Amino acid sequence: MTIVFIGLIVLSTVSALSGASAQTNSYSVTQVDHQVQVMYSGNVVIFDTIHVSGQISNGFMIGVPYKYSAEILKVIAYDETQEYSIKRGVPLDDRNGFYGIEVNFEGVSPAVFTVAFVLSNQLVSETESGGYNVDFPAYPSLTQNVKTCNVNITFSNRPTSISINKADGVQKSSGYVRTDLPAYTYSIAQANVTLPVGTLQIASVNSLDHRITIDAKGNVAVEDTYRITNKAVAPLGAFVLSLPREATNVVVRDQTEEPLQFKLTENSDRLLVSVVFGALVNQGQKMSLTVQYSLPGAELQNADYVLRDFKVFPDFQYLVEQATAVFSFPEGATLVLPQITALDTSATLTRNTYQDILTINAEDVSYVDYLTHQQSSVGLAYNYNPVWVSLRATFWAVFGAVIGCVGIFGYRIYKSREETYENRAGRIAASSQLLEGEINPDQQQTPQQITQENIKDFIETYESKKHLKAELRSLDAKAQKGKIQRQQYKLQKKTVETHIEGITRNIDRKKALWKRAGGIYADWVIQIDLAEADMAEAEKSMENLAVLYDKGEIARENYKQSMMDHQKVYDKAEVAIKGILQRLREKIR
Repeated sequence: MTIVFIGLIVLSTVSALSGASAQTNSYSVTQVDHQVQVMYSGNVVIFDTIHVSGQISNGFMIGVPYKYSAEILKVIAYDETQEYSIKRGVPLDDRNGFYGIEVNFEGVSPAVFTVAFVLSNQLVSETESGGYNVDFPAYPSLTQNVKTCNVNITFSNRPTSISINKADGVQKSSGYVRTDLPAYTYSIAQANVTLPVGTLQIASVNSLDHRITIDAKGNVAVEDTYRITNKAVAPLGAFVLSLPREATNVVVRDQTEEPLQFKLTENSDRLLVSVVFGALVNQGQKMSLTVQYSLPGAELQNADYVLRDFKVFPDFQYLVEQATAVFSFPEGATLVLPQITALDTSATLTRNTYQDILTINAEDVSYVDYLTHQQSSVGLAYNYNPVWVSLRATFWAVFGAVIGCVGIFGYRIYKSREETYENRAGRIAASSQLLEGEINPDQQQTPQQITQENIKDFIETYESKKHLKAELRSLDAKAQKGKIQRQQYKLQKKTVETHIEGITRNIDRKKALWKRAGGIYADWVIQIDLAEADMAEAEKSMENLAVLYDKGEIARENYKQSMMDHQKVYDKAEVAIKGILQRLREKIR
């Protein structure tokens, strides 16, 4: 009796497990489209579009060989109507060697859905023959058999040649089919491809500062600042940027604010900007690119200005690691949409006294984000009273009038007290004479007579130093643009610097002679010393500003204003020296 009872328990347990298993496996995978896409930046995207027959009741599991786990940047699951939540890094049942993803459909059972894996560009490498190797999973890893698996690998341009090496054979085309694919397939493939020039640039787009400014009339102006690192062995001399298809008035500059040459190409999704750099970027080096353009303006609807379905970021054909979009609305405008309560943690709204600023942050942004139904675009609406335009203008007109009156009065006082190089030199000379008067007359040196030959020699020596400094700047510019070999640049630079040091010592000796001579010549030498000191300080300050700007530690407007201020100091000093040299030339005519 006991044995019969135990037998009944075992049978009921097995029946229950069989029922659960039947419920869990009440679907079959009829087809998987395994599409491997290589972005322009070398990032690899795997789209597995799964066709299911039956009902999925307990979620869906899919994976990749574990060797790819460290390269996965983003995973999303979606169908034609919505995006589904996922859980990353789960075991693929009890099998080892896989990195699993579990899709939660939350009661929905789609017949067709897609799981997209966005991977780094570490899987793409250059070959000695000028081609590329692409490492990718040959097939998807599922927990069930697949009747048909269609595989295709694509690039932004059609490959000139391709050879795919995988465990079940070598394929000489970019697509192949596998029937009756077993569950838990672990298969790695490597494609060796030759591509047209410009199809692929192995580079990291480290950051994007995407600034959208809307003026009082609703006009939209955009400024995008990219920071790009070359990860390829070959130097990087060009890059293709993606802009919205509606972009107009495009201007591209590098970190030196120099305009760059570019070519525009339209396609169905985006406007491609092929930019040629002013200088080559070697492996591991970074550079900045700034793109300015206009977009269609806001439309007035009822009492609000509206920008419908505004894409937060352009539809990139590359991957941006860190992206920040900043929307600046007209002064006096109040943001209506999106509402503050509807913003997620990636967005912040700053309400200043006169202006609203919306900031949105994102990571690993690419065209993949526009294939889903997540919030990759926003509806923007704001209230704005046109009275603000006249109010601001009136305020500044009154303020300007007051400042103008004060400025005229202050200028008259300042003009009488302005300290020129001549004033400063005279003050220093007076102090020197006072000190000399306190010295024992027997210890003072007898002033020397300055002859026309002395003056001519000083002018020629000083001009030689100016020419050598100009030559040094020309060498630096050639090196930055890659027009001179590194070894040759170092050798020539060392030679010029040695000549400059020798001439500087010679000039210093002549200056000391003129200072002892006293009179107008000593005064002019002091003025030259003061001007040279100001020029050196201005040059050093501009170099430091350029470094801070390249690192993103100073705003563009502050950088431009500070550079202008230091350039004015430099120009003023240079004009002062030219004036003194001209006076000296008149002495020997």
